[in-house]
Amino acid sequence: MPTQVVETFFSIAVQDMNRATNFYVTAFGAAVSAALPFWSSLHIASVRLGLALVLDHAGGTTGLHFAVVDLPDARASVERAGGRVVRPSVEVAPGVVVSDVTDTEGNVFTLTQR
Repeated sequence: MPTQVVETFFSIAVQDMNRATNFYVTAFGAAVSAALPFWSSLHIASVRLGLALVLDHAGGTTGLHFAVVDLPDARASVERAGGRVVRPSVEVAPGVVVSDVTDTEGNVFTLTQR
C-alpha cells in the first residue's frame, strides 16, 4: 500500500530570510504561517512555499511557476518587490505567455498567463 501523503509543498533556498519573506509578501500577497530564522512557511494561492535558509545559496532555477491573470502587472510587481525580469514574455503555446523572473535571492521562477 502506498504511503499516505497529507500535504505537498515547494521549498526554495534563500540567503536572507527577512528579505525573501518580504519579497513574496509584497509581490504575491503571501500569508506567513511560520517565520523562523532558518525556515519560513508562506501560503500563496492555497499552496505552501517553504523558504529554507542556506547562507551560501547562489540562486538558480527552481521549477516554481505562478499562473497569473495579468502578466505585465505580475512582472511589475516582482520588480517593485526587488526581483527582476530575466526573460521577456514569450508565447509558448496558443494563448499561453510566460516570463522568467527572479526573487531577491536569485531564484528563477516562471510567471504564466493563459
